[in-house]
Amino acid sequence: MSTIKEAPEPKISTYLQILYGLFNFLLLGLMIVSVVNMGTYVISGGGPTSNATSPPVYLHPARFDTSMRKVEENRNPTESSHCSMGSCFDYSRCDGMEELLVYHYDSPSSQAWYFKQALEKSPYYTVDPSKACLFFVTVDTRAEHALDFNTLPYWNHGLNHVIISVSDNWAKQKTLIPDVAEMASTMTSSTHRTTYREGFDISVPLPQRKFYLELQRRKALERKYFLTFTGTRFLGRSGLRNNAVLRSMHNGENIIVATTCNQGLNSEAMLKHPELRSDCARDQSIYDKYKFEDLMDSTFGLVSAGRGSSSFRLLEVLSAGSIPVVISDNFVLPFDTLIDWSRCLYVFPSSQMHRIVRTLRSLREEDIEFRWSYCLFIYREFLADDDKIVKTVAMALKARFFGALPKLNPNIPLLPRHLTMEYAMSEFL
Repeated sequence: MSTIKEAPEPKISTYLQILYGLFNFLLLGLMIVSVVNMGTYVISGGGPTSNATSPPVYLHPARFDTSMRKVEENRNPTESSHCSMGSCFDYSRCDGMEELLVYHYDSPSSQAWYFKQALEKSPYYTVDPSKACLFFVTVDTRAEHALDFNTLPYWNHGLNHVIISVSDNWAKQKTLIPDVAEMASTMTSSTHRTTYREGFDISVPLPQRKFYLELQRRKALERKYFLTFTGTRFLGRSGLRNNAVLRSMHNGENIIVATTCNQGLNSEAMLKHPELRSDCARDQSIYDKYKFEDLMDSTFGLVSAGRGSSSFRLLEVLSAGSIPVVISDNFVLPFDTLIDWSRCLYVFPSSQMHRIVRTLRSLREEDIEFRWSYCLFIYREFLADDDKIVKTVAMALKARFFGALPKLNPNIPLLPRHLTMEYAMSEFL
């Protein structure tokens, strides 16, 4: 017979029994309320109810069936300097798109721009403004009178608009584009750092006028020259090409700087300043010794600002497989949010031009070869022709969304494996 005794049952006071009952009653009530609320949420369609009688708000004229937000009429235009994708863009315009669609205002007054035809043949172009995510409008800063953006039928203070200006000429208009852009972003070839709104504006290159693809096969250290530049001086105007430091780099051997004054407007300047004639004659004697194509066979190519802050020379130097050495002040490099230019080219402000030759001479051979390879990657993937330019523009526009519209992924080309490994080794060393 077992000697183990059973434990006595615990005794609960009447007070605790009452509290325990109240707790169970409250818990049951909360559960009932939760079930009722959930049922109401499901019946109402999963969200708050809306007033079905309230009219939709349109970004564009009411004939469009896509509802958009309307910008207030009393908006201060000076706020454009603070615009970003968060404050000056209507994302709902692009909802549901499988591909980015762009509408371009095409009129007799529209300025011609070099990748316009390539855009119109691309999958990004639409002739139906009601389907567009973005609206392109081109301006010519050389015109005597600026375009009145308020005359554009879908302007709406520039919401979802991109103002395009591609030119190497001196602007005749005193008003800069950002001052009148309102909520529009800009896509220009002379994008200045002081007015650039990163992640909103886009810098594009000037078009390539000459191609030197056959030179791409020559490696950086197997070239005829070490550093070259050839271009036109613009007398009577302050400019980098008139800087004596630039021309003093010429040594007649492996560094060639050949400039010419043969340009229409220079004749008037030489009439006012006869002392310039001897200087120009000396430059011309050097210029006549070399062919442009021959000077492109160089390890490094100087890219000096032309009439504006950009230069046609950038794409030409890249096409030849040379490493660009940019001389420019306050200039935003093309597609800077997509392209890591720091692995390819060098940039010197005009005040530091005297450092160029010394800096380039001090580089290790492996660093030069890496930059040569990286520059070729950039040119071939992003800039080689007008079709590539259009794809890069689309990538830059999509990258501004930062994933908020997942279907509009920029799909930026990946760096080749050999370049990734070379860069990692150079950082380690």
